[in-house]
Amino acid sequence: MRALILHNTLNSVGGGERVCLAVIEALKNAGWKVILATVEPTDWGRVERIVGRVVKPDVETSLLPFKVRMFGIYMRLLTYYFAWKVGKNCDLIINTHGDVLPIESHITYMHFPTFTLLKEQPVNIKYSQKWYWRAYFTPFEKIQGILVKRYLRKGLVLTNSRYSAKAIKKYTGRDATVIYPPVDVKSFLCEEDAGREDLVVSCGRYSPEKNYEFLLEVAERLEDVKFIVIGASSGKVSSSYYRKLAEIKRKKSLKNVQLLRDIPFKQQLEIYRKAKVYMHCMIGEHFGMAVVEAMASGLIPVVHKSGGVWEDIVECGKYGYGYENLDEAVRKIGEALSKANNLRKEIIKSSRRFTKQKFIKSFSDLLIRLGGWRE
Repeated sequence: MRALILHNTLNSVGGGERVCLAVIEALKNAGWKVILATVEPTDWGRVERIVGRVVKPDVETSLLPFKVRMFGIYMRLLTYYFAWKVGKNCDLIINTHGDVLPIESHITYMHFPTFTLLKEQPVNIKYSQKWYWRAYFTPFEKIQGILVKRYLRKGLVLTNSRYSAKAIKKYTGRDATVIYPPVDVKSFLCEEDAGREDLVVSCGRYSPEKNYEFLLEVAERLEDVKFIVIGASSGKVSSSYYRKLAEIKRKKSLKNVQLLRDIPFKQQLEIYRKAKVYMHCMIGEHFGMAVVEAMASGLIPVVHKSGGVWEDIVECGKYGYGYENLDEAVRKIGEALSKANNLRKEIIKSSRRFTKQKFIKSFSDLLIRLGGWRE
């Protein structure tokens, strides 16, 4: 049996790419021949440096022989070419980047309906920052709206959280099955209590929607608590946002804040092993792998009461704390710091709901139920 997986690029190695890699592994484990179709060739050395050993497809075919630095969201639509050319000889077509293509896939893992970002995202994102970004995004928004009506009528839709499932239902009319993304919980596991400090950590790329300005406001109110932002920084938007945060830190004389960029994974783990609390500032995060990773390291999450982070990971306060404004955030950080040692084991245990092994099992079971395929 042959399966075609459509994913524009694995080179960004984000959450969507980890889903794609786990789907490849699940299919290979079940005896499928897997063909991966990308727009640009995969730098497997880079992928494995970031996520560790991976199961590779039997065949990878790329539309272009070089990496593409522009028009990222439009690149995704180009995978249609392979669905049309290669898909006719395959038993199964799976779209793991999630944007709708002008051809029907058997399975689409829609992380979030991208074309609704400006309607649903309650904080600034790149496409709302400048007129030229809006001009760049608008055609994609309209194209996706048309394709949803024509090509998302059949096939199974999967997604990463109940929060995303509600947005998919609202804008496409389709019911989506939630299969939580695969998180590398094992690499982050740490149950040690000794040596922990009143340290609050936040992690993610330096990008405006991450809303780190809010963390600086909280840090200004909690002078005796240390705060560290661990961020990835690449590209003009990211660098500009980092400089903005650094300037705010300087003007406010926030000596209790560190803004770290592109640190080694080993250093990140060392920081996590010293910290007590993880603060997530983004509003309306679709899922939030970084929150699960921090929980596996024993950090108590304090998150905005929105998105998949609040609904699916923290489960509305069952596994951490939530806030809606600055005063509440300051108060919840204080509570989390004081109760961290008592909550740590339960928080670590809850992170195991999102392992790669659970994703692979859920996906494999789904395939068997849908098609009667057997390993």
